[in-house]
Amino acid sequence: MIIIIIIIIIIVCKCRHIQVLDVSFNRIKHFADDWTLLYHLVELNVAGNDLKLLPKDINKMRCLSSLDVSDNLIDQLPDKLAKLKSLQQLNIADNIIMQWPANFVKLQSKVKACACRLVIIVSLKLGVFVQSCIVLG
Repeated sequence: MIIIIIIIIIIVCKCRHIQVLDVSFNRIKHFADDWTLLYHLVELNVAGNDLKLLPKDINKMRCLSSLDVSDNLIDQLPDKLAKLKSLQQLNIADNIIMQWPANFVKLQSKVKACACRLVIIVSLKLGVFVQSCIVLG
């Protein structure tokens, strides 16, 4: 676990222009603050880890078009997720989302594919959004 965190810190520090990062199924428990410094990242896959939260400043990853956070322990999504202007694919499947950001509905018009399978929906207002964005193969 410590080795994985050190490797990720090295990647962030030395590879700021990296565009694709797949660290899925590595038992990662939290995002380091430096992850949001990957400004040029287009695809991020952190599926199958032990993440509970996404970075509050995820909007700094301004080029991010594909985000896979499926199969984690995420129970809330940050408000700034809706500010990702390039986001087209979002996979939040197999998480327990207990708190939705107030501006999350804005993503409905931007995101082209959103996988939400087995997400427990607590907010009925956003249930309509989740039902309309299920695109699974």
